[in-house]
Order: sequence, then C-alpha cells, then structure tokens
Amino acid sequence: MSQSFGIAEEKLREAEFFLDELCKTKRLSFQARCFFSAFASAARSVTLALQATMSDVDGFSDWYEQAQARLKLDPLARFFVEIRNDSIHKGLNPLDRVTMEHLREDLSLQLRRRAPSHVVVLPDQRAENGTVLADADQISSEYFKSLVAVVLDCYERFRSVVDPRWHLTRDNFQAMNKSFEDAVEELGFPRIWASFVSNETEGWRMLRSQQPACLVNDIFLRYAGRSIPDPDSLDDAS
Repeated sequence: MSQSFGIAEEKLREAEFFLDELCKTKRLSFQARCFFSAFASAARSVTLALQATMSDVDGFSDWYEQAQARLKLDPLARFFVEIRNDSIHKGLNPLDRVTMEHLREDLSLQLRRRAPSHVVVLPDQRAENGTVLADADQISSEYFKSLVAVVLDCYERFRSVVDPRWHLTRDNFQAMNKSFEDAVEELGFPRIWASFVSNETEGWRMLRSQQPACLVNDIFLRYAGRSIPDPDSLDDAS
C-alpha cells in the first residue's frame, strides 16, 4: 500500500463533520450552503482516497469495481457527484433553492410547520424528467451511510492491510510465510528481541499494543450498526 489508509479514514470523518454541521444550521443561511457544498466535496473524496491508498493492493481492483457498480446504481450517489461537479466547475449550490414547480409544496410545508430544515430538488426516479422536493439533511445522511458501508466493506475485506493491529497477527504473518521475528524487525526492532519473549501469543499482543485500533469504528457503529473487532478481543473470547 503506497499511502496510509488513514487518508481515507480522515476523508470519511471530514464528510461526517460537515454533515453534522449542516444539520445544525438554519435554512437559507450562508453557513448551511457552505457546509452542504463541503459535505458533497468531502463525500466524493472518500472513494477517491480509497483508490489512491489501495490501488496497489492485491484484489482491490476487482473489489472496487463491484463497489463502484453498486454506487452507480444508487441515485443519491449520482446526484451528489453532480452536486460536487457543479459546485467545483460552475459554482452552483442547490441547497434551499426551490423551483417554481415545488414552490407551492414548500410554502405549504412551512405554513404547517412540517418543512425540513433544508430542502433540495432531486430528479424523480419514478417519472422521466420529473423532480421531487427532498429533505436535504436526510438524503445527505442516507448518502453518507452508503459511503460508510463501502469503507466498512473495504476494511473488512482488507483489514490485514489497512489495520495495523490486524496486520500484526500470527495468522496474517503465516499467510505471508513470515515469522514473529519478521514482525519484530518490521517494526524497526532487532530480530534478537523476539527471543526475549517467552510466550509468542503475548509477544503478538505486545506488538499490537503499540498500534492504534480502527480510527473510524465509531462511525461504522453509528451509521452501519457494526464495527471492526479487535484481534485481542477475539483471542480473549476464544
């Protein structure tokens, strides 16, 4: 892996930050438009960061081709890519811009105090050339969930590559035809240090203790309902 997977993790957290800030803003505010534009840009960068960090990993190209195919079938994913492109190349921002077609609907919702904090006009998937008025906060959250699912799937598929704690497991090094001594050396220590460890299982734990756990597990849990287990917790349960 030519670059740290932390780049993709940071982009995912950046997108979540702008989404959270968007949901706190008032309608028609300058801050809302800034956060919506920033969210669309950061969200688009998540998959680009995945490609940049994982392109040289065995099996990633085939996996990403399938993930990309799923995103292409997601109308929200296509919509947000267009938002990002229009924002960068044309300076456009559709947040809270209600077309004449939906003006009556929007005013009615506001009068009944049922209007969402922010709205956006989306293509209607059920009617050609039609549009619908949507809750911008809600569709942004739904799109973010689909991105989280992609990153989580990547993490689970390639966790021994992207997660330093899963990389430093006996099973992973055996799969690479390497030993505990190789792991010690990989971390920059003399190989002879491996001989000072009386229990190799505890030795692996010691090496992993110097490494961070999954940095976006809280996002996985919050938006996907599951997280990446720690190898030490699985050892304890077995």
